[in-house]
Amino acid sequence: MEIAMRKADLKFPVTRDENIGGGKPINKKKNPLEDNIIREYEDTVLNELQLIQKRYERLKTLIGTFTPEYNKIASLRYNRRRGKHTWIHISLLLHLDEKTCRARLTELKKAISDKNNLF
Repeated sequence: MEIAMRKADLKFPVTRDENIGGGKPINKKKNPLEDNIIREYEDTVLNELQLIQKRYERLKTLIGTFTPEYNKIASLRYNRRRGKHTWIHISLLLHLDEKTCRARLTELKKAISDKNNLF
């Protein structure tokens, strides 16, 4: 959504009159398509948003390869919409030992950092 909004902002920029004093510039070439492509290619904010989106997609596909139990542990621990659960509460929900839950989350973090150079 933010990427589309940024592209729209770049497509319709605020124009400034560079020609102070009047007259028509002779050496100024107008090619709107090329100008738009150059603006998108050189925009640092747009490039950063696209990089974040690529990292998100890679992380999403990587997390999809893990078992549902590992995903459930990570979701319960880090999902802010539901509130941060304690390890004791997570272990009671999943019928596992507290240390086992911690160990599995550590394995998940290690696998993510080893498999994918996200950052």
